[in-house]
Amino acid sequence: MPWGKGLGVSVAFLWSTSVGLLAQATDLIGRPIVDIQFVPGTPLDADDLAAAQTLQKGEPLEARDIASTIDGLFATGRFEDIVAEAEASGSGVIVRFRTKNRWFVSGVTVEGKTPLPPSRGQLINSAQVTLGAPFAEDDVKKAVDSMKHLLDSNGLYDAQVTPTVNRDPEVQQVFLTFTVKPGKRAKYEAPILQGAPNLSESAILRATGWRIPIVHWWRQVTESRTRKGVHGLLSKYQKDDRLKARVDIEKLDYDSEHRKVRPTLKIEPGPKVKVRAVEAKVSKGTLKKYVPIFQESSVDNDLLVEGRRNLSNYFQSQGYYDVDVDYRVLPPQNDLETIEYVITKGQRYKVVDVSIVGNKYFTTETIRERMFMTPAAFNLRRGRYSEAFQRKDEENIANLYRSNGFRDVNVSVVVDRNYQGKTGRIGVVVRIDEGPQWLVDDVAIEGVAQVDPKELRQVLASQTGQPFSETSLASDRNQMLLHYYEQGFPEADLKSSWRPSAAPNHVNVTYAITEGDRKYVREILMTGLRDTRKRLVNKQVFLHAGDPLSPVLQTDIQKRFYDLGVFARVDTAIENADGETNHKYVLYNFEEANRYTVAIGIGAQIARFGTPSTTSLSSPGGTTGFSPQVSMDVSRLNFLGIGHTVTLRGIYSSIEKKGSLTYLAPRFQNVDGRNITFTALYDDSLNVRTFASRRAEASIQISQKLSKPTTALFRYAYRRVSVSNVVIPVLLIPQLLAPARIGIVSANIAQDRRDDPSDPHRGIYNTADVGLASKVFGSNRSFGRVLLRNATYHKITSNMTLARQTQFGVISPFAAPAGLSAQQSVPLPERFFGGGADSLRAFPYNQAGPRDVGNALVENGPVSEPTGFPLGGNALLFNNFELRFPLIGENIQGVAFHDMGNVYSTLGKVSLRFKQRNVQDFDYGVHAVGLGVRYKTPIGPIRVDLAYSINPPAYVGFKGTPEQLLQCDPTASMTPEFCQGVRQNVNHFQFFFSIGQTF
Repeated sequence: MPWGKGLGVSVAFLWSTSVGLLAQATDLIGRPIVDIQFVPGTPLDADDLAAAQTLQKGEPLEARDIASTIDGLFATGRFEDIVAEAEASGSGVIVRFRTKNRWFVSGVTVEGKTPLPPSRGQLINSAQVTLGAPFAEDDVKKAVDSMKHLLDSNGLYDAQVTPTVNRDPEVQQVFLTFTVKPGKRAKYEAPILQGAPNLSESAILRATGWRIPIVHWWRQVTESRTRKGVHGLLSKYQKDDRLKARVDIEKLDYDSEHRKVRPTLKIEPGPKVKVRAVEAKVSKGTLKKYVPIFQESSVDNDLLVEGRRNLSNYFQSQGYYDVDVDYRVLPPQNDLETIEYVITKGQRYKVVDVSIVGNKYFTTETIRERMFMTPAAFNLRRGRYSEAFQRKDEENIANLYRSNGFRDVNVSVVVDRNYQGKTGRIGVVVRIDEGPQWLVDDVAIEGVAQVDPKELRQVLASQTGQPFSETSLASDRNQMLLHYYEQGFPEADLKSSWRPSAAPNHVNVTYAITEGDRKYVREILMTGLRDTRKRLVNKQVFLHAGDPLSPVLQTDIQKRFYDLGVFARVDTAIENADGETNHKYVLYNFEEANRYTVAIGIGAQIARFGTPSTTSLSSPGGTTGFSPQVSMDVSRLNFLGIGHTVTLRGIYSSIEKKGSLTYLAPRFQNVDGRNITFTALYDDSLNVRTFASRRAEASIQISQKLSKPTTALFRYAYRRVSVSNVVIPVLLIPQLLAPARIGIVSANIAQDRRDDPSDPHRGIYNTADVGLASKVFGSNRSFGRVLLRNATYHKITSNMTLARQTQFGVISPFAAPAGLSAQQSVPLPERFFGGGADSLRAFPYNQAGPRDVGNALVENGPVSEPTGFPLGGNALLFNNFELRFPLIGENIQGVAFHDMGNVYSTLGKVSLRFKQRNVQDFDYGVHAVGLGVRYKTPIGPIRVDLAYSINPPAYVGFKGTPEQLLQCDPTASMTPEFCQGVRQNVNHFQFFFSIGQTF
C-alpha cells in the first residue's frame, strides 16, 4: 500500500481501483510495525531522524503517523520527494520510505586563464550561487548566462564557459566548476550618437577615452572603461556648467567578423546651470564645494536643500550664527538656468566663553568631549555655535547622564549674545540639573535551562547596586543573545522588563529568555583546496563534530584562514540552514591566492649626505645630494602548500644596495601569533661619509604576539662586517679596517598602542632591543647593546597633536682584542650613527657624534692631523618634540619641531650640556628647531622639513687629499701649508625630503 507526497502535494492515500487491493491496504492499518526502511538510505543524523519520525517499531500502523512522518522528513529540508510503502510481514508490517535526496552547493570555482578584467572573484560572484543552499539544475544555466554577460561587458564576446558538476552523494553536495576560454577581447569603434550632443565627434571621443590620442588606435573594451567613458563625457558637459546633462548607453553592438563594438550613446546636454549667491559674496569654489549638485552631476530639490544646509553650516563656522540661507530656481533663458542662493549673513559673532555649571557626577572635561559648541581658539578663530549644535549638545549631555542612571536629568543652554556688554561676543552657559541617580536592586533571569546562569550574569551591565538605564538593558540583551549564539542557540530570544522596587529611585530588572533548540556541528566540510595541504587548514579549525554550532566561532575560523595569507577568498556557510534539523554541516570553500606577488617601489631622498670619497677630505660634513631609490619584492606564498612564504627583496640607491632572502613560517608549533623567520642578507651602505659598510648576515628569528599591542622577538644573527672606501685609511690602525665576525643574540619587545601607525594622533609606542655579542656565539668582538625608544602622541584639540619621542642606546664592549681599546673594539659598522630626517634634524645624515680629531694612530707613526670625519659612538640620546596641526585643507599638515641630543663616545660621556667646550668636544647636547610640511598620500605622508641647528659642533677639518695628508708630520719643524687644519662646523640650516612621519 503506497502513500506519497511530493513537493507542494498534500498527504493522501494513493488508492487503487482494485477492490482487492483496497481491502488488503485496510488490513495493514493497525498491524504492528516490525521495521522502518529508507531507500536508498537516509541522509539525516540519527537524532534528527528520530525527531522527524512519528512511526515507532512495535507500534500499530496509523495513516496519520505516515502523514506526520512525511511532513517531518520534508521539514528537515533534505528531501525533494518522498513515497511511503507498507508491506505485510507475517502478522506485522514493514514501512518503507523511498526518497529522492536534495543536493546542496558545496563550492564554486573558475578555471582557465582569464585576462583581467573580469577577475576570478567577479566571475564567481556573478554566478549567484549561494554556498550551502539547495541546488537546482537550472542554477547551472543561470550561472553560465550570468558569467557570459559579465564577459561580454568586458569585451570577451567569444568567450566560452563550460560547467562541470561534481557530486558527492555521501553528503548530498555538488561542487561547480566553470572552465572559461576567454578568446580575444574586442575593441571599440566610433559610437552612434543620438540626441543633440552640442559637441563635435572628436571632442566626444577625447572625453570618453575609448580611442588613444594622436595615433587614433581604439582601446580594448572593458566594463570599467565603458563606464568611465560615459562619466568622462558627463564631466565634459559639467565643465561647461551643463549639470543636467544625461548620457546613456542605449546598446553595444558587437561585430564578430571584425571584433569591434559600436556603442550607441543617447545624449541630452540640457541647459547650462549657473549657481550664484546673492546678498552675500561667496566664491565659485566655495559654492562648488558646498552645493552637491556639482558632485552629483544632477539638479533636484534634495540636493539644493542639502546645499542650503551646507552653506548655512559654512557661514556659522565663520561666526555668522544667525545666517539665513534660501534658494530659488529661475526659469531657463537662452539655454541658461540660474540657481540663486539668497544669503542673509546677519551679525558676526565670536564665542568667547562656554561654561558648564551644575555637573557633579561627571567632570567638566568629560562633558566637553561630547560637545560641538566650542569657544574661540588658535585653530577655531570664531569658535563654534549654532542652534543645531546647541540642541545636539543638550541631547548628548542628557544621553550621557541617562546612560549612567540619571533618568530625570535636565540640560538647558543660556546664550548671551552681548557677553560682558560687548556686541558680537557670545557667552554660553550649559546648566545641568542632574536629579537623582536610579540604581538596580535586583536582577532576575528566567527561562535558563541549558546554559550556566553564572556565565550569563558575568556579561550583564545591569548589576545590583549599579546605575540603571535603558541603554544598559539594550546592551544586556545583545550580550546575552550573543552568549546564546556562541553556545549554539540561533533561535534564542529575550525580553527585558523592570519595575520600581521598595526604595525610591531603585528598580528590579527581569530578563525572560526563550532558548529554543540547540544546534550542533555534524561535520566540517572543506572544498576548493588544491595546492594547500589539508593539515594546514585542519590546524585552524577548533569546531568539531558534536560541538555546539556557534556562528561566532565559525567566523573566527574563517578569520584564521584569512590570517594564513594564502587564500584570496574563504566563504563559509551552514548547509541547509533553514531545515528543521539540529545537526548541521559547516562548509568552508577556499579560493587560493596567487602564489607569486611582485611589488616595485620608487622613491627618493633629498638632504645633506654623501658617499665616501677617497680623493678628497674637504667635506667631512657631507654635501647636499639627491638619492633616488628603487625597490623590488618578489614573494612566493604558500610554499610547499604549508602556508610558508619565501621573499626576495632588493633595494638599490646611490647610498644603499641591499638584497635579502627570507623564509617565513607563521604559527610556529601551531601557536597563535608565533612566527619563525630565516633570513640571508647582503647590505652595502654608503650613507656614512667616512666609510662604506658591508654586511653579509644570516639570522633566525622567533616572534611572539603577546597581546594585541605587544610583540616579542628573539633573534640570533651571525654576520661578517667590513669597511671599504675608507676616506682616511692611513689614519686607522689595521684592526679597525679588518673584517669582523659578529655572532649576537638579541631580544626585542614592541608595544604599539597608536591609533594609526602611519600617521598617529594618539597613543604610545615603546620598543626595547637588548643584544649580546660574544665568543660563545661565534663572535670575535664582544659587546652588549641596548636600544630603548618611547614615543607618545596626545591630541591637544580635535586636529592638533603633540608628538614626543625619546631614544636611548648604549654599547658596552668587553674582552677587547689585543692592540685595541674597549671603545675601538666595536667595529665601525656596529657603532651608533645618528642625525638626519628620522633621528636628529640638527645634523645631516649620520653626522652626529664623535669625529676624527687627529688622535688615530698611524701604524708605526706619530699622531696624525685631524680630518673631522664622523667615527660613530657607543651611546646615543635623542629627544624629539613635534606639534602637528592642519595647514591647508585636509591633506596638507604643518609641523613645528624641536630635536635635541647626540651620539656620544661612551655612556659615561652622555651629557645635556648646551655648549661645546672646544673643537675636540662632541659629547654635548645639540638642539634644532624647525618647521615642516606633510602632504597626505595613500602610501603615507610626504615630508619636507627645514631645521635650524642652534648649537652645531665645530671641528677641525683637512682641505687636501689623502695623499697630501700622508706628507704631514705634526712633529716636524716645518710642514706644508696644506697641512694646516681648517676650522669647520656643521651647517646651521638642514633640509630633508622623505616619506612618512618622523616617528
